Amino acid sequence: MKSKTIHNAILATEKVFMAAYKRHDAKALVALYTKDAKIMPPNTKAVSGAKGMAALFKSFWEAGDTKIKLTTAEADGSGDYGFEVGKYALSNDAGKVTDSGKYIVVWKKVGGRWMLYRDIFNSDLPPPPPAA
Repeated sequence: MKSKTIHNAILATEKVFMAAYKRHDAKALVALYTKDAKIMPPNTKAVSGAKGMAALFKSFWEAGDTKIKLTTAEADGSGDYGFEVGKYALSNDAGKVTDSGKYIVVWKKVGGRWMLYRDIFNSDLPPPPPAA
């Protein structure tokens, strides 16, 4: 059974996430995650802790991925846990898409607020060729 409350809370937080990403506000992004959250980016180890997550976001911006668009395909849950499945697109300042792919987020309700608890994503683009 779909929980409209959880679905709407996830979509609202997603808008805050995209706005903070566009502002390059790592502190605001980290504040959307639980204290024990993990981000699992492709081709590297999982990241946890406020410093690690902030450094991860800063690395995206430094690489030129300055904007993000998230498109939710599914969002639901029960009790204190929810999930989200969607697609992402990263783009640079000129608006050129630099990466796109899919993600799954496990959400956790903490103190009455829905927060990102586990965040995993991977690209739909082929990996770059090996260095010569």
